Amino acid sequence: MNSNTVVIPGKISSKAISKSNKTANKQKAVAYKSLGIKIGVFVLVFAMLFGGSFGYTRVYSGKIYPKVIVAGVKIGGMTLGQARAAVTQKAQELNDMGPTITYNNQTLNPELNEMGVTFNIDEVTNLAYNFGRQGGFKDQLRENYKIFSQGYQVNITPQIDEAKFNDYLGQLAKVAEKEPASANLKIYNGQITLINSEMGRGLDKEKLKEDLTNFINSGKNGQIVMVTSDLEPKVVDENTNDARTKAERYMSLAPITVNFEDKIWTADKSEIGTWIKFAESDRKLVASIDPNHFVNSISNSVEIATKDKEMEDGTGKVLNEGQDGRGVDKNTLKSQIIDASLGGQANTSFALITFTVAKGQTTIYPHAQPGRFAGRYIDINLSEQTLYAFEGNTIVNQFLISSGKRGYATPTGEYSVWGKTRSQLMDGPDYYLPNVPWISWFNGEISIHGTYWHDNFGTPMSHGCINASIPDAEWVYNFIEVGSPVYVHY
Repeated sequence: MNSNTVVIPGKISSKAISKSNKTANKQKAVAYKSLGIKIGVFVLVFAMLFGGSFGYTRVYSGKIYPKVIVAGVKIGGMTLGQARAAVTQKAQELNDMGPTITYNNQTLNPELNEMGVTFNIDEVTNLAYNFGRQGGFKDQLRENYKIFSQGYQVNITPQIDEAKFNDYLGQLAKVAEKEPASANLKIYNGQITLINSEMGRGLDKEKLKEDLTNFINSGKNGQIVMVTSDLEPKVVDENTNDARTKAERYMSLAPITVNFEDKIWTADKSEIGTWIKFAESDRKLVASIDPNHFVNSISNSVEIATKDKEMEDGTGKVLNEGQDGRGVDKNTLKSQIIDASLGGQANTSFALITFTVAKGQTTIYPHAQPGRFAGRYIDINLSEQTLYAFEGNTIVNQFLISSGKRGYATPTGEYSVWGKTRSQLMDGPDYYLPNVPWISWFNGEISIHGTYWHDNFGTPMSHGCINASIPDAEWVYNFIEVGSPVYVHY
């Protein structure tokens, strides 16, 4: 017989039992050793804490307990000030490092503050300092045991300005995104050309935001790949076929003619092509026709403006007989052309419909216009170089004036007296006039004022103001009030 152990079915050999016992004993020894270490650490921590100010707590008075780490920075044994400086430096490194964002062959390396990310250094360092110091004796014992057995890691929690963060995402979208371009048709000289559609590109902003947030929280450098997706245009090339067919049918109706008296207007294929408009509808291109420009050009060459009959006020004398005008029924012509186009009526001709526009009648006041304003006002007729003073419908004074000479024309229009000055210096590049009297201001620096340097009234002489004799200017000064209307005209 050999010395090999015989294994009897249903029985365990003594060799196997021996091996099993050894394994079990080894596992027990490891377990006892581990337990012993844990108990040792626990006892050590207990002893240090129990020792109070005579041991561990005295050594780390005012300092962070050992084996405390913030974002990879070992700050154990540091004061709060030292820890803040170290963590601040780490936060600055994280900011400067930023993520590496890639898109196709482009690489972006933004800083965290560009994305609206900041860190609360005081909060994290205070948390690190207070770990193991707060709560009752059991709480401190448990936290210090954790420090000695495995250390304590404190993460820097980022604070994100959502508005600034979303704004940065929007900037990335401008780089990565592209609006799709729908297919379109263009007509030039009666020829139709296809403008091909183009695929767009959209950015998965939520995925990008998630990746950026994960990077910020990890505190480590990393690469982020921007994910995009294709965006299909509303109208693809094949969905322009119906519009092309319709446009070709419209142009095949040429020529379309319009006649009036001895005039004829003709729209050939090229002209009709300018009437055709294309638009998107239900993901297809549709064609419509609008001859508005053609109709307006005909109308402009046929219409005649009215001239009012002019009657002189008071005498009833007819100064100008005037004339009736002529209008064009543009709406009817436009409807006729569109109906013919939709009905496929080729080589159609239309007679232009016109109508008479009755002239009006205008009263002409030979000098000025009484009753233009209620109360007191001044009417200055530049053609006559005459100033008229009215009180309602009643003229109360009139005299010759000198308005602006060539190059300095007095501006026309309706104004109000905004101020009055007894006298002042008036000067400019080529004049110097001290003590100009009786000034009534009505349009910026334009005024009615007395004049001592000439008496050539009835002829334009001034730099824009209304020159009057000194007595006439004084009369106006006393007649009108601030706010009184002044009407200047030819």
